[in-house]
Amino acid sequence: MSSVLHLLGFLWLPLLVYSDSNDIGGLQKCTELLNTQKLVYCCGKSFLDKFLFVGSNCTPYWDDYGPCRYECLYRHWELLDQYNQIKKPELYMMITSLYSPLNGYDKYGAALKAAHETCEALGSRHADFLLLYSNQVSDRMGMASSTCLPYAMLHAQCTTVYLTANCPLENWMEDSTCNSLQKLLSSCTKKLDEKTNVLKGKEDGLPDKGCRPIGSEGLHLLLASFLTLMVSMLLSA
Repeated sequence: MSSVLHLLGFLWLPLLVYSDSNDIGGLQKCTELLNTQKLVYCCGKSFLDKFLFVGSNCTPYWDDYGPCRYECLYRHWELLDQYNQIKKPELYMMITSLYSPLNGYDKYGAALKAAHETCEALGSRHADFLLLYSNQVSDRMGMASSTCLPYAMLHAQCTTVYLTANCPLENWMEDSTCNSLQKLLSSCTKKLDEKTNVLKGKEDGLPDKGCRPIGSEGLHLLLASFLTLMVSMLLSA
């Protein structure tokens, strides 16, 4: 896993050079949001995320927020298909059973479902962001030394970010650490959304017929698409 991430980091160097330096600096600060332990503390008070352990044998990962924790939990709830893609019906069934009006946490459950919808709409943008900072990602997310697959954790990390950004008031931890986190969440989710909208706008602006000469920006977008394809092939190998 470490060698793959380092290879991807090398492949993405042309995009790093091409990107605006201020924007890259801002996005780099967003890597702080990879700390899912901090996120579940601020939204859920380090309590609601533990509901996923119900009936599982994943308790050895109770305080471990690395890839093995999420792979174990996602396998327990049968959330991944044979291609390591999220099975949406199973995910929503799990959320509904764990966070319902019966226990008073239905707003948290609704926010979690909305977070999944956002991550699903982002497509590869979240993965692209992680790959831009592959060295930091591999260290901070525990991927460098882990024998577990990253798919479940990548999904959990994205949904936790958007869940925390739109956390129900009653589930929010009011303290200085979490209150300062709100500004970072707002800034980082906005940056990812803006990147997605820019790319979508470029696609929508293409003519129905004929070809347009590829400029330097188009070349880098083409390179980005090519690298994303390579990423998918490497991770599915």
